[in-house]
Amino acid sequence: MRKTKCGLILVCFWMSLILSGCGRSKEILYFDRESPDEMYTQDMREYTDVFLNGDSPEEEQKSRQEAPTEADGRIYVHVCGRVCQPGVVILPEGSRAWEAVEAAGGLADGAWEAAVNLASVLQDGEKLYIPALGEVVVQQAGEAENGLINLNTADAAGLQSLPGIGESRAADILSYREKSGGFRSVEEIMQVPGIKESTFEKIRDKITVD
Repeated sequence: MRKTKCGLILVCFWMSLILSGCGRSKEILYFDRESPDEMYTQDMREYTDVFLNGDSPEEEQKSRQEAPTEADGRIYVHVCGRVCQPGVVILPEGSRAWEAVEAAGGLADGAWEAAVNLASVLQDGEKLYIPALGEVVVQQAGEAENGLINLNTADAAGLQSLPGIGESRAADILSYREKSGGFRSVEEIMQVPGIKESTFEKIRDKITVD
């Protein structure tokens, strides 16, 4: 009798569980904020952007931040000598020597202002030296009294003082001068391999053949 009661109790217990829903099959619930279709559309949009532009949004932003600042209308000039803050200054293209001096903190005490043409137009990579009063300024080989570099007499060091002329380019100039018997005009320097019109425009006011 007791076993029968226990059996009935167990049967009633399991029936109550089934009726209360514990025996239902499991349901899958989605808690994503976007529907599967919206997620697919977003993924396809990002994939298309990368395919067409070549960069992901993150890479594109990084490339813009790391974009070089060359050819942006600025020049770099090394100002040294009797100025308050010697060093490299960044100026707009076409700036004059006095602007470079101002960017370097102005003339220092004892500066020989008359020894420098402060109205001269500067070129990228140029060195502007402000001597002291009474200082003997050493004239480079091939440098004329007017401060121009003579293409027919300058040595490698003198040629390298020109904007855009490095060691290898100076050697090319000397080689051309030896083979051709000298320069007959300043424009002839464009016959030297590697010296294009853009380089000539930077140095044309700084060279001579006289």
